[in-house]
Amino acid sequence: MFHKEFFPTPVSVIQSMQIDCTGKKVLEPSAGKGDIVKYLLKNGASDVFAYEINKDLQKIVQTQCTLLGADFLESKPEDVSHCDLIVMNPPFSNADKHIEHAFEIAADGCEIISLCNYETIEKSMRHRKLSVLIRDYGISQSLGNCFDVAERKTGVEVGLIRLFKPNNSKEANFEGFFMEEDEDIDGEGIAKYNEVKALVNRYVGAIKAFEKLEAMKSEVEQYLKPIGINEITFNIGYDNKISSKEQFSKDLQKRSWSYIFSKMNMSKYVTSGVMKDINSFVETQQKYPFTMKNIYKMFEIIVGTRQETYNRALEEAIDNFTMHTKENRFGVEGWKTNSGYMLNQKFIINWMVEQSYQGNLSLRFGSNESRLSDLIKVMCNILGLNFDSIKPLRNFFNDNKGLERGRWYDWEFFEIKVFLKGTMHLKFKNDKDWYQLNKAYGELKGFVLHDNYKN
Repeated sequence: MFHKEFFPTPVSVIQSMQIDCTGKKVLEPSAGKGDIVKYLLKNGASDVFAYEINKDLQKIVQTQCTLLGADFLESKPEDVSHCDLIVMNPPFSNADKHIEHAFEIAADGCEIISLCNYETIEKSMRHRKLSVLIRDYGISQSLGNCFDVAERKTGVEVGLIRLFKPNNSKEANFEGFFMEEDEDIDGEGIAKYNEVKALVNRYVGAIKAFEKLEAMKSEVEQYLKPIGINEITFNIGYDNKISSKEQFSKDLQKRSWSYIFSKMNMSKYVTSGVMKDINSFVETQQKYPFTMKNIYKMFEIIVGTRQETYNRALEEAIDNFTMHTKENRFGVEGWKTNSGYMLNQKFIINWMVEQSYQGNLSLRFGSNESRLSDLIKVMCNILGLNFDSIKPLRNFFNDNKGLERGRWYDWEFFEIKVFLKGTMHLKFKNDKDWYQLNKAYGELKGFVLHDNYKN
């Protein structure tokens, strides 16, 4: 129907694009029969504008929104300067050209959200310009074969690209950086409303102050140009040279997102493996404008996946000790599965200690201490304890000036004993702690630990 590349966008796919169009003027450059247009209007867009090259489809789109023209690739910046957001599902055969053109003509501060063939993203050398745009101004991800339920089906793996065009105007427009106070549910939660607002205030204030600095920089350069000095740069941190407001804004945005995550102190609650994924998530967030609305969206994602994160932390903490070490496994009669093993009341950790100059055994540099720390974090979550109240193992070793080999010591949840070959033996001091840990792990793996094991 209409064209071989006419693939109407299903509502489920549009929803997965996570479009925030409330109160915005939105452009749809490849409107088709208006599926995305209708979604935008239904979800709060103040105005929708479109391009559509097929004459029959133009007649449909004109009844829904303002048609600006036929071929989007012929459009100019002045044609779309009023648009805050561009959302599109362009022809997959040349989606890169549509996305690059959208970024080129979009107004400063505009967000661009586009579907494409994921292969376009993967083959970055072929689409070098698009690859650079994603690297510097946005993010990309795979949505999988999401058109297998579409009106016109295709088995192509679909990609999603989200770009943010920086605001380079001398009078930066910071509308939308703040939320009305009544948008905040209770002002508490992960971070108080006023704390978030103060941080965004600092970000906006720093950008505005840098504009004054940039003006002074230009004035100084005018004086120095005749003697061969063409550009002055500023150093932010160690050897991070900044010469423009755009560079400063990107660097500040990255640091501001990192600050938000450090304030959340996620490393207290999750294993080192989960933390790697969170750090990756932080890197993704650094491409998003540092607005209050985006900060709260990120909070929603973290809170919404908290149980999933805790479950993964629990699984990793137990599997790290039981996956390859039979002595550490607790055998439950009748439970035969390869999906996991419960942790024994007594277990062993290799590569933990070494002999010190004083004769006692000290904690080895590069030891498996992090694996034990992960287990402690999980136990604190399960038992409702504050991880900060737990004395770190390294501090315990330092307080005792190393541990004698073969002697039992009392440390937090465990009794511990160390040996010259580098191993550490641990046994739970409280059977109820051991029971609660394994009960939670067993339920996660689909096996309920019988109350017989509680005592």
